[in-house]
Amino acid sequence: MKKTISIIIVNYNVKHYLANCIESICDSDYNGDIDIIVVDNNSYDGSVSMIRERFPFVKLIENDKNLGFAKGVNLGLRIAFGDYIILLNPDTVVEERTLSLLDNYMEKNPKVGICGPKIINADGSLQLACKRSFPTPWVALPKILGLSKIFPNGKWTGKYNLTYLNSNQIHSVEAISGSFMFMRRSVLINVGELDETFFMFGEDLDYCYRSIQSGFEIHYVPYTQIIHYKGESVKSAPHDSTGWFYQAMDLFVNKHFSTTASILTKAVLKIGISLKKGSSFFVSSLVPLLPVLLDLFMVIIAFFIAITLRFGSFEPVVNVYFPVLTLYSLFWISVGGIFQIYSRFVLAYNRAMLSSILGFLLSVAFTYFFKQIAYSRAVILGASLIITLLIPGWRLVAHLLKSRGFFRNLVLGQAPIFSRPAIIVGGGSEGQRIAQKIGRRPDTGIYIVGFVDPNPEALIFSDKEISSLHLILGSTDAINSIVDRYEIRELIFTSDRLDNKEIVKIMDNTKHLRLTYRVVPRERDILLGKASVEDVSDFPFVSIEYNLYHRLNVISKRIFDIIFSTLIIILTLPLFLVLIIKFRKWNKREFWGREGRVFNAWVFPTKKRILGELPLMINVLFGEMSFVGTAMIPKEKKKINLICKPGLTGLDRIRKYRIGNEERTIYDHYYVQHQSMAFDVEIIIRSVLAL
Repeated sequence: MKKTISIIIVNYNVKHYLANCIESICDSDYNGDIDIIVVDNNSYDGSVSMIRERFPFVKLIENDKNLGFAKGVNLGLRIAFGDYIILLNPDTVVEERTLSLLDNYMEKNPKVGICGPKIINADGSLQLACKRSFPTPWVALPKILGLSKIFPNGKWTGKYNLTYLNSNQIHSVEAISGSFMFMRRSVLINVGELDETFFMFGEDLDYCYRSIQSGFEIHYVPYTQIIHYKGESVKSAPHDSTGWFYQAMDLFVNKHFSTTASILTKAVLKIGISLKKGSSFFVSSLVPLLPVLLDLFMVIIAFFIAITLRFGSFEPVVNVYFPVLTLYSLFWISVGGIFQIYSRFVLAYNRAMLSSILGFLLSVAFTYFFKQIAYSRAVILGASLIITLLIPGWRLVAHLLKSRGFFRNLVLGQAPIFSRPAIIVGGGSEGQRIAQKIGRRPDTGIYIVGFVDPNPEALIFSDKEISSLHLILGSTDAINSIVDRYEIRELIFTSDRLDNKEIVKIMDNTKHLRLTYRVVPRERDILLGKASVEDVSDFPFVSIEYNLYHRLNVISKRIFDIIFSTLIIILTLPLFLVLIIKFRKWNKREFWGREGRVFNAWVFPTKKRILGELPLMINVLFGEMSFVGTAMIPKEKKKINLICKPGLTGLDRIRKYRIGNEERTIYDHYYVQHQSMAFDVEIIIRSVLAL
C-alpha cells in the first residue's frame, strides 16, 4: 500500500510559478495520496485567490505578514499527516515520476532519512546546491578564495558543492537543497521543526546537520530531476537577500561550531564569512559610483595631458596644479550630477556632452573671478576640450558594448549594470509580448523587473509562458510602494489593460517619484503628450517625461523665481509703500498649493490686477508659488492635488478664457511635460502682452 506524501510549499508573490508547480505535482504518476499544503506569506499578487479558484483541494494557510521560510514551513508541518514530507519551493517543476521514484528509493533504504533529486536550472545546467558539504573551515576556505571555480574537480577545492563527484550517480552527502527535501516522518519526530531563527537562508543546512546528528543518512538521488527557477521566490522578498544569506551563515557557525570547534577554527570561519560579505557589499556599493569614478578619471587624464603639452612635464601638477585640479574635478562632477548622468541617464552621451560644456563654462567663469587660481588658460581650454571628448566618449563605447550584450552578466542588485529597472503596467498578453521583445534587445538599456496590473488576480498564463515569466509584483493600487521597493526608473504602459484615463491617473500618483513614462500606443490612438518615439523591435515606445521634475529644471526654475522676485520686490519697494498707505486693509486669501497643501496670500484691493497681485512676489520668493504654474485655486473650492505650484501666470491665462477643471488639468499636464526656462519666459512674455 502506497504511503501518503505531504508537500509543504511556502509562497510569497510568485503566483504563476506556484500554479505551475502545483500542476506538475498533479501530473505525478504517484498512485498514493498526496496532501498539498500552501503557506502564503501575505502575498499581494493574487496567489491566495488563485489557489482557491484553481486548486480548491489544496490546504491553504494565510499569514498576515511575511514570516520567512522556516516559520512558514513549521506552520505546514503542524497540519501535515503524511508518512513522507516534502519541503518544496514554489518556483520548481517536478517530473511526473519524481515522487514515485523517491518513494521507492526510501522504501529500499530504511537508513536514509532525507533524500533529494538532481536539480537543474532553467537553462539545463546543474544547480550546485543539490549536493553539498557543511561549511567547516577546511571546506569553506577554497570556496571563499574562489578556488572551487578554478579547480571544481579537486577533492579539497570542490568539497563544498561536491563538484568532484559524478552528478549522475547516487551519493551519501551532508546536505541537500531546501528547494526539494524528501524526508520521513520519523525525521520530523526525532529532529523536530525547522529553526525559526533562520529567516530566508541556511535553514536547510541546519536541518540536514541536525538530522545527521540524530543518526539519519542524507542521499543525493539523480535518477529523477526537478527544474528550479532559482531566485524567483527571493526576488519578491522585501529584504536584502545578500545580507540575510551571510547572516544565516554566521548563525550556522555560531550554533554548531561554538562548542566543538577551536577558537582558531571559529575565527577562520567568521573572518571568511565577513570577508565574503564585505566583498559582496563593496562591489554592490562600488558599482553605482563607477560612472562618477570614470568621469573623475577622465578629468584627471585630461588635465595631465593638457599640462604635459603646455609645460612638457608633470612637475607643475605636484607643485601648483594639484589643488586646482581637485577644484575643477568637483566642478565637472557636480555639473554631471545636476544633469543626472550618474543616476537616470548614465549612458546618455548627449547629456554628458552638455554637462562637459557647462563644466567648462563654469571653470572659465571661476578663473575670471578668482585670478589666484588662473595659472594657465591654455591648460583649462585644452583640458576642457579633452574632457568634452572623453566623458561622452566612454559612454558611447559602453553603449555600443551594451548593445552587443557585453554587460548582460554584470548586475547591480537584480538589474544588469548600466540598465534602467522598469515595470510594465498591464500584465496581459501585450505586456508579456513587450517583455519578451525587450529581453531580446540588450541595447535598449531597459531591465524588466515585473508587472503591475489593475486586476492581477485575473491574469492567467499557459505553462509554456512560465519559464520566461516576469514577476507579477502586485496591483496598480500599490504602485508607489512597489516603485520604491524595487528602485524602479521607468513605467511602461500597455493599452490592452488600461485606458488613457487610468494611465493619466497613475502618472499623477507617481509624478513625485521622477519616473520616465513610456506608452505603447494602440494602433492610431492619440498619444498622451509630446514625446520622443523609440522603436523597440516591433513596438514604438512613446516616452513621456515630466520635465518639471528633472533636477536641473527644478533648480533652474527655483533660482529664476528667487532672483527675479527679489529684484521686483526691491525695485517696486517705493510702490509697495504707497499702496500700503493707500490700502490699509489687505485682502487675505487662502489657496490650494501643490500636493494638497494650503498657503496664505495677501492682495491689494484694487481693480488693476498687476498692482493687486504685487504682494504675491513674497509667496514666489518663499517657494509657495512660481512665476509660471497652474491656476490659483481658492481654498473654498473642492480640495485638489495640483501637480505643480500655482503661478502668477500660466498656459491657461495666456488667453482670457475661463476653463473648467478638466481643461485646466490638460493644460497642467502639458506644461509639466514640456517645462523649460525658455518655455517659462515665453509664457511670461505672452502673458504681459495679453494684459
